[in-house]
Amino acid sequence: MVLRYITRGRYLLVAGKAALLGRPANPCYCVAVGVPGPNGAGAAGTTNPAHIVTVQDFSRETLSRIVALLEVSTDFEHLVYREAELDAIWSITGFFVARTPESVEREAAMRLHKGAHHAHDLVGQSRPLEAAALLRKFL
Repeated sequence: MVLRYITRGRYLLVAGKAALLGRPANPCYCVAVGVPGPNGAGAAGTTNPAHIVTVQDFSRETLSRIVALLEVSTDFEHLVYREAELDAIWSITGFFVARTPESVEREAAMRLHKGAHHAHDLVGQSRPLEAAALLRKFL
């Protein structure tokens, strides 16, 4: 296993995980990437719309995180984050569809690919709750 060490302010990134080394140089970094609360959760377990979901797949877990954040996103900045997450879902599903032979999984990914595109457009129209309802159908 290869570990990468990159310092950002007073954080150390080890294999993609942030570890606090002391007081952060940029407090916004903590909010955006979810340090210390994981998966968009604040200290009290509340969903923080300023958190950005790291999209590495289109699993139920990833989609659930995005849906939860869509449901509480109201600020323009938060909607930009949600659009970026949906862009990532759209890209990953597109790659999957392009590289996978005809199958049930490929058809499901194609439906999600189209759904992510539509949800992205809804978020761009400041309609995050409708986007969340649309994505919930894929859970």
